[in-house]
Amino acid sequence: MQRQLLLGEYEFTLDAKNRVAIPARLRPAFAEGAFVTRGFDRCLAVYPPEQWERFVDERTGDLPEMSSKGRQVRRFVFAGASQDHVDGQGRIKLPGHLLEFAGITKDVTIIGVHDHLEVWDRGGWAAYRKAMEEGADATADELTAS
Repeated sequence: MQRQLLLGEYEFTLDAKNRVAIPARLRPAFAEGAFVTRGFDRCLAVYPPEQWERFVDERTGDLPEMSSKGRQVRRFVFAGASQDHVDGQGRIKLPGHLLEFAGITKDVTIIGVHDHLEVWDRGGWAAYRKAMEEGADATADELTAS
């Protein structure tokens, strides 16, 4: 089975139980559940199970346990992580400690980032996106100069 490419930008609101809907067109990728953890840049990262396993193996599996930086990254990713299923209405629950980390209170933007989703505070995403768009040309130049 070919994996679904996760794309797009979607606006949602958390309900009273801290649940948020997975965008309808992206839900098939989460049929077996979702893993939620701290993301970089003060967002939450949401992985389908298959992609979570890949992330664990490829991006954290080689971090040296004898290195303080390796232990720090592992703790950052795994200590706050949670596993959930998608309910009948296509929602997942976001744990309070992760919402606090990301500064999320009610209004969120969910973005597709190839193999996972990111959940952002809506205002935080707007500010980040603006800065990212303004610097896109310089970033592309810097990355291609290497």
